[in-house]
Amino acid sequence: MKVAFFTDSFRENTGGLTRAVITLHDRLVAAGHTVRVFTLPQTGGPLHPGDVRPVRSISLRPVPGIPPDSHLAWDYREIRHELAAWRPDIVHLHTVFPVSWLGLWAARSPGIPVVATYHANVRSAAVLLPGGKAVSAAASFLIRAMYNRCDAVIAPSRFAARELQAMGVRQPVVVISNGVDLDRFVPLDRSVREEAGVSPPAGGATGSGGQDRPVTVLFAGRLSPEKGVEVLAEALAAVLPEEPRLRARIAGDGPLAGVLRRVLAPHIAVGRVRLLGHVPWDAMPGEYHRADLFLFPSPAETQGLVVLEAMATGLPVVAVRAGALPELVRDGESGITVPAVEAEALAGAVLRLARDPELRRRLGEGARAVATEHEAGRVLAQIVALYGRVVGLSPGGQEVNRCGAA
Repeated sequence: MKVAFFTDSFRENTGGLTRAVITLHDRLVAAGHTVRVFTLPQTGGPLHPGDVRPVRSISLRPVPGIPPDSHLAWDYREIRHELAAWRPDIVHLHTVFPVSWLGLWAARSPGIPVVATYHANVRSAAVLLPGGKAVSAAASFLIRAMYNRCDAVIAPSRFAARELQAMGVRQPVVVISNGVDLDRFVPLDRSVREEAGVSPPAGGATGSGGQDRPVTVLFAGRLSPEKGVEVLAEALAAVLPEEPRLRARIAGDGPLAGVLRRVLAPHIAVGRVRLLGHVPWDAMPGEYHRADLFLFPSPAETQGLVVLEAMATGLPVVAVRAGALPELVRDGESGITVPAVEAEALAGAVLRLARDPELRRRLGEGARAVATEHEAGRVLAQIVALYGRVVGLSPGGQEVNRCGAA
C-alpha cells in the first residue's frame, strides 16, 4: 500500500506527537508499505530518514497570539500534481495546521481517500496562549472543518474521541492507540541496575543498606503550562522535605523552565533535583531505568505517550485524573491518580510510593501489563486494517464520505 503522510514535524528528538508519527512510519515501511512524508522544513535537528518531501512555507512568528513556531504552507499546486502523479492509496493527516490542509485539498481532485489522527489536544492547549479563548475556538473550527471532510478519523483514546464529538466532528471516530515499542522500552533487570549503580527497580531496595538508597521520581515532557508544570513544581517542593531519600529528574525544556529553577532552587543546589533539559528519544529508556516512579500532572493529554513508555519499562505512575490519563493509569492497578491541579494530592501520592517498595513493585507490574495492550505491532495491524476498509480493500467496509463531501 502507498501512504502519504502529512505532518508539521518529522524531526527526530521532538515531542510525543512526532514520535508517534515516526514510529508508525517506521512500522509501515518495515512491513513493506511505501510511505512518503510531506512536512515543513525543519530547524533544530535532522529530519527522520525516509522518503521526505519538504513543503514550502512562511513563518507566522510576528502574528500576536500565534505560537512562535507556526508556519503558513503554500505548496498546494505542486503537492496536488505530485499526489495525482504518484497516486497513493491513502492520505494520512497527522496535524491540524498548516501542512495537513494542503494534503486534504490536494487529495480532493484525484479522489484519494483521507484519514486523520487527532494527536494533540489543540483546543485545551490553545486556551493557555495569549487570547486563549479565541485561539481555542479557532482551533475547534479548524479541527471540525478538517475532520468532517475526511473518510475516517482516528483518536488515540476514548477521551480524545469524546473531545472530537464535542467539537462537532460528525464522522465516525475509531479509537486506536498511538502504541509503544515494547522492544525499546523494557523493564531493566534488577542485577543490571545494581551493576550500573542506580537505585533498585520499582520493587524496592535490596541488599545491605538498601532501604537508605535514593528513590527517584521522573517527569518527562515539554515544560509548558498545558503539561501541568507549575503544579509539578509545587508538588515536588512540598514532598522533597518530607522524604530525605527522594530525588527528582526532570527531562524536557520549554518556557516554564525558569519556574522550576526558582521554585526548586534549594533542592537543585544540593543535587536532589536535576533539570536535564532536552533528552533525545534514544536516551529516554536510560532515564526510565534510573527512576523508581513516574510523575505526570498534565491535565489534557489525548493519550500520553511518555506515560506509556514509562509504564512499558515497569514504572508505577502518579498522574492526574483528567484527560486520557485514567485510561492508562488505573488507580491502584498501574499507578495512583489524583484530582487535577492539586499539588498537595500529587505530593501525597509520590510520598506514598516513595515509602512503599512493595506497592511500587505491584503497580509497576500492573503498568507493564497495561502497556502490553498498546504494543506497536498490534497498533500497526489496526491502522492497516482501517486503511483497507477506507480504500475498499477488505470486506466489511462501510460507506464513507469522500474528501470535501461534508
